[in-house]
Amino acid sequence: MRPFAIAVLVALCVLLPRQAAAWIFPEHRDIANTAIIRLPPETRAALERLWVDARVGYAPRLCESMAAGDQGVEPKCVDFAAWPALAGDHSCSPRDLVTNVLPSDWVLPVSKVAAETKVNLRTADSREQKLNRLATSNLAFQGADADYATRASSNGAHFLFPRKTDDVVIYMRGAITAGAPLNAIGMYAQQHLAALAAAQRFATSPPSDPKLRAEQARRILALEAYALHWLEDTFAAGHVIGTWGSTAWRKGTHDYYGEFGFDGLRWNGESIVLFGDANMKAADLERAAAVAGKSLEQVARALTPGDPLGVASLGFGLGPEGAYVFDACNQLVQPAATGGDNAVIVANMRDILLATPKPGRGEGDVHLPRFREELGPFAGIFGAIGGGVSWGGLVSPDARGSAALAAGLRAGFGADSLTGTPGTATTFVEVGLQMAAAESTKCKGEGCDVVGTSNLFPSMPSRTGLRLGLRLPFWVLPGDMLVLAPLLGLVAPKALADVGVAAVSGGLLPYERTIRTSAGSFQVVAGREVQGTLYGVLGEANLPLYIAPIGENADGTTRYGVVSQKSIALAFPIFEWTPFHAFATQLTFAGCLQLGFGMEVPFETRVVYPEGVSSPDSPVAWSVFLRGQFDGRYFFGAREDLAPSR
Repeated sequence: MRPFAIAVLVALCVLLPRQAAAWIFPEHRDIANTAIIRLPPETRAALERLWVDARVGYAPRLCESMAAGDQGVEPKCVDFAAWPALAGDHSCSPRDLVTNVLPSDWVLPVSKVAAETKVNLRTADSREQKLNRLATSNLAFQGADADYATRASSNGAHFLFPRKTDDVVIYMRGAITAGAPLNAIGMYAQQHLAALAAAQRFATSPPSDPKLRAEQARRILALEAYALHWLEDTFAAGHVIGTWGSTAWRKGTHDYYGEFGFDGLRWNGESIVLFGDANMKAADLERAAAVAGKSLEQVARALTPGDPLGVASLGFGLGPEGAYVFDACNQLVQPAATGGDNAVIVANMRDILLATPKPGRGEGDVHLPRFREELGPFAGIFGAIGGGVSWGGLVSPDARGSAALAAGLRAGFGADSLTGTPGTATTFVEVGLQMAAAESTKCKGEGCDVVGTSNLFPSMPSRTGLRLGLRLPFWVLPGDMLVLAPLLGLVAPKALADVGVAAVSGGLLPYERTIRTSAGSFQVVAGREVQGTLYGVLGEANLPLYIAPIGENADGTTRYGVVSQKSIALAFPIFEWTPFHAFATQLTFAGCLQLGFGMEVPFETRVVYPEGVSSPDSPVAWSVFLRGQFDGRYFFGAREDLAPSR
């Protein structure tokens, strides 16, 4: 179990940040596209000239226009509007975007997935269908971009810095301070001002070499693309409110407000309603595009020699060289912010930030209601009742009815909220008791007389056994992560992350992904869950005694005797329907129906009566079952929703 736990933790580390990366690809692109097409003509023209320079050596991969509009579901080129979507989520730095992503053979497949996702989400008929399609999209992005999961950041770069003041300038200074937690405003300032500085250098000393000119143009645009990504993120509701907390609470708060909205304020005092990831409304698009347009206008002005803001930006922070290589995936704190008190910089940044949403306050302060995800370690109870048909085994090859009750304890780790497919990323172990009802096969034939009154009772008695169970994801074959996790962990950690993500998302061939419907969720669980009930191991008082054939009498009739048997009954659920699932704060309660098959394998058989008779052959018994199961879980962790204000 330990190797698999390691694999799960690796998968969680790469999945969590990805699930909280603010607007999804098509939303980022729509914001940037709208911002570009609404620019004043002279501003748009200045930026398009820069784009023409940037395309040298990269055409036809880069579209002829910065904003190509609707490209259908199979984009043939990458426009600048897509760069902010590729920044942060599909690359780790502006240099990574330019040198590794744009020339890659997967950037157009990623754009295709994004275009299909936009159509699929727009045409979804229900919340359940939308969630199913979003989960499919995440898997498709992983399939197109092999580093999609392992590239995910481990910091708060996509989130707003928690607010401690109502003064936007004081807030900005806190967000950009060197050593502050990496945050969206701090990253926007670093890379936007670096883009302005690079633009001013480009305008003041334009290179004569077309190749060098193209490289510098791409650097300016890549820096601003990253800046726009962070700026656009500030308009996603979950990133305005979910600014602090443990993983489970932060993501739960992020997801709730992203889907259901948040009634808040801009820094300028205007009342606004925000939504978030995969739930962008027309008003969200308008607001974010307007502010992104202001940022692009500043870049266009910086392309003029002597632009005051462009000149002031030359002395800020990391500068174009440092910001171009800054790794937003792995760095944890804000870099140097020298020059941040420059009056020109403060005035222009203030103008941008006044139109952005006011973030929530931080830990230990007054906060809006918080929500938790079903994420983390848990302990719980379960109960099950089921019935079916059995055949074969010790007493008779004939088919017979069967039934059982079970109850016990579980402990495990839940991470379904990270994959978007309930049930695929849950792992647990269980222990309990299972009580099997007597089965209806009776002793038949003259040989029964030797046993006396045995015909008054079923040949298979009711039994109580020790039930042990396990549920865990797999990549290709059931249990393969127990081997792959330690092996890949030693020789190929990156491959382990990729395999782990696939396993907790439904497997390499994701036929075991959960499908949500209005009637509940459905999942193929073959190979993900197994129970083994040990009968005859709970002491002599619970040793099952069977009336079973033990040979032949002298006259050729079947000879019966009393036989004790210890066995293990294995149950393999194949299909699961969960019509009811409720989660409140830290408690989960769910009910499901499972259809599966079983086999009972004996490991010790002994004739009790008559004495001195050797043990008979004891074949495997088979069964098909349908069982109802109730599951209650308590997720460990502090109640952050009740955290008092200091």
